[in-house]
Amino acid sequence: MNVMGNWPNGAMTHPCPPASTTEATDPSLSAIVREGRIDVHFQPIVAIRSGRVFAYEALSRGPHDTVYAHPLTMFEAARKQSLLAPLEAVCRHRAITAWADQELDELLFINVSPEVLLDPKHRSGETLRLLTRLGIPPHRLVIELTEQSPGIDPDLMAEAVRHYQSMGFTIALDDLGEGYASLRLWSQIRPDFVKLDRHFVSELDRDRVKRRFVRAFLDVAHGVGSRVIAEGVEREEELDCLHALGADYYQGWLFARPSPTPKATRLELNERLAQLAARQESPLQECVARHVCKWQPALAMTVTVAEASERFSAAPDVAAMAVVDDQEMPIGVLTREAVMALVGKRFGFDLHGRDPVTSAMHVAPLCVEVTEPLDQVSRKVTGRDSDQRAEPFVVTQRGRYVGMGQIVALLQQITEQKVAIARQANPLTQLPGNAPVRAALDAFVRARKSFVACYLDLDHFKPFNDRFGYALGDQVLLDVAGTLGEAKGAHDFLGHLGGDDFVLLLAPRERLQCFLAAIQAEFSARVASRVPAAVVEEGGFTAQDRFGQQRFFPLPRLTVAALNVPGGLAPQSFGDCWGPLKQSAKRTENGRLVVRMRGETFAAS
Repeated sequence: MNVMGNWPNGAMTHPCPPASTTEATDPSLSAIVREGRIDVHFQPIVAIRSGRVFAYEALSRGPHDTVYAHPLTMFEAARKQSLLAPLEAVCRHRAITAWADQELDELLFINVSPEVLLDPKHRSGETLRLLTRLGIPPHRLVIELTEQSPGIDPDLMAEAVRHYQSMGFTIALDDLGEGYASLRLWSQIRPDFVKLDRHFVSELDRDRVKRRFVRAFLDVAHGVGSRVIAEGVEREEELDCLHALGADYYQGWLFARPSPTPKATRLELNERLAQLAARQESPLQECVARHVCKWQPALAMTVTVAEASERFSAAPDVAAMAVVDDQEMPIGVLTREAVMALVGKRFGFDLHGRDPVTSAMHVAPLCVEVTEPLDQVSRKVTGRDSDQRAEPFVVTQRGRYVGMGQIVALLQQITEQKVAIARQANPLTQLPGNAPVRAALDAFVRARKSFVACYLDLDHFKPFNDRFGYALGDQVLLDVAGTLGEAKGAHDFLGHLGGDDFVLLLAPRERLQCFLAAIQAEFSARVASRVPAAVVEEGGFTAQDRFGQQRFFPLPRLTVAALNVPGGLAPQSFGDCWGPLKQSAKRTENGRLVVRMRGETFAAS
């Protein structure tokens, strides 16, 4: 669970210890619940690709001058005093009314402990009645299930969740329970959102094992139609990594801390999100809107099934239509098949014609932003259940509906991309060759953003080839490609010019020297694993030099010449720049040279 603010109905800046026995039995808690003395803070959940606030999570605290200002203490005490159901009822009421009073247009996430749904003291229907009185549609409320007490029967939980879903609420799962029971519940209720715990987010960019776990988590979530919210994002490097892996939404101190008045800092947050969104853009990405998005009218929530049937009859080529709310935000997809299942039967129009389309739509549709890369869209589409893979998907711009994505057009564009890449790829590494490298350099320069242009090659590679054979030499080149491929980010470019010459184009990095040193160390470790132990112990091998003389050579070393290119500035010829820089890099002790362009000159960086 995210210690940055996602405690059950509570916001914390630091984890606190469990409540003591004295605190847990403090009778004043019942008075706090009875009098409704609960403070509510809101923390934004953001969509970086569109640069907007997607939702707010309501985080509740007790009075600041009591021990119950610590949410964990308050809720643990409520459990022990059998006050959990009434306490959460007060928290929900306070959160919803504060949200309505501040006229927040985004979704609202409210934490609910699963055991409360099964508690006899829980008054079912109170939340829906409150929303109705305030004129708020139920789909704008997300019930976030947060479990701290294991042992809940998943079957009973699934039944309770389906009850919430039948009333039109959206469901999110936090770090619910432990082990098999948690996964079982996830598979049973198919939540609209799942939250990635901050444990996996923290230092994600520096931990390869965590990245593998997160990639698998995202694949499973998208495969069952859930959207993923990454909690506890504190650093831009973590955001970059999550963005590259395909997370949908983000929450954490990098964007904003919980606040009782989120609108007061909204302008500042919007500016921050715009900067982060621009930072994620890449000149090399092929995006959805240009190729696969087809505009077609959406269905309002108030449209009836009969009216939708007429729309489908007038558009025989349309397989599905988006359903949007009054702000043009997609809330579902209605398929032709679903409509025909209702009205195609005898008396179907009479029985279902007046029903709203919201009763027949698929909730939590697959939505992609117009700026989303084709490869990420492909993973999301193909990850869906087999019965949904052929359905069109929703395309949005800053979260608002703009059209439907066509599967055939998506496959066609991906195929054309792969064919074009294959024609120019290096036959050994399958990396882009000379022409794509030149095109990538041109694209980075046209974007007028700062970037780093790296030229990499191997020292002592020819004598290594002669001594150990071309098969092992080819494997070493593949090791270069593998090392660089794992290190590069989603917006970076990697090309193979031929032989042992590679090009890596990077977004600016604060610790570039450390990043390049880590690449060199990883490659050296791979080479060492491929030669006899005696060669490693001796630090090299004996082979003929270019003059036919036997001499000692160190193992191949990856040499890097990195050129920091400011936005709007570029050399006439990168090749002419890299030549002397490469020779200088080879003469350094670590085989690494980083310089910055300043006009037509270079300065050490």
